Amino acid sequence: MQEAVYEPLRTVVFTSATLSVEKTFDFWKSRTGLDRTDRNILEDRFESPFDYAGRVMLAVPTDAPDPGSAEYTPFVSGFVQDLLLLTEGKGLVLFTSYSMLMSVYDAVAPALTDAGIAVLRQGSDDRNRLLQRFRDDTASVLFGTDTFWEGVDAPGMSLEVVIICRLPFGVPTHPVAVSRAEIIQKRGGNAFMELSIPEAVVRFRQGFGRLMRRKTDRGIVVVTDPRIVRKRYGSIFIDSLPGMTRATKDAAALMQDIEQFYF
Repeated sequence: MQEAVYEPLRTVVFTSATLSVEKTFDFWKSRTGLDRTDRNILEDRFESPFDYAGRVMLAVPTDAPDPGSAEYTPFVSGFVQDLLLLTEGKGLVLFTSYSMLMSVYDAVAPALTDAGIAVLRQGSDDRNRLLQRFRDDTASVLFGTDTFWEGVDAPGMSLEVVIICRLPFGVPTHPVAVSRAEIIQKRGGNAFMELSIPEAVVRFRQGFGRLMRRKTDRGIVVVTDPRIVRKRYGSIFIDSLPGMTRATKDAAALMQDIEQFYF
């Protein structure tokens, strides 16, 4: 970045909806080398014009099992099915692994299909065709991983529910992740807090951002991963989001709150 961008260019503008973590740019600047240049850096955050407080609910079922347990996927399957039947589709369900996607899809697709909801999943068709079908059919749901956390633009009634099935931590054994973690540890840092958490927060914000694409949009973001309220680091994820209505209750009570908010 120093040789290709910072040195030859007089002015550089970086902009994105997901550059900050906990409302600072420190992580992004460290990853791009901006914290090690002598360039004059001007930075600012601009609040979204969207009415998150009045139009969006963040919901977390507090009785969800630990994501590492055998009970987690069955719990998610039941919750996802009940929620999407309630909203009659209009949902984007985001996963961090294709195997979990398939498990949940196989469990819920029959009931949703019987209710007249088209169930689309990554891998069943070309990505662009899947997105077009999802946008065109408001009684549909889309199951996706990886690239579906970003680049999905389905405003209006096509998408009113985003379900994040697991906090998007990267694979810690990936060679690049291992090398970066080693560098942090050698200088006495905490690789989990300095690397894993910020990377996951950025990805999390990208998934969250699929819901509100226009000022007139509204809906619910559900995080079925209970670590967001049980672990100390969960507050970093929540504090990196805009202010909105929040509901953290057991699944049965939460579904009632969602129904009241949604309808």
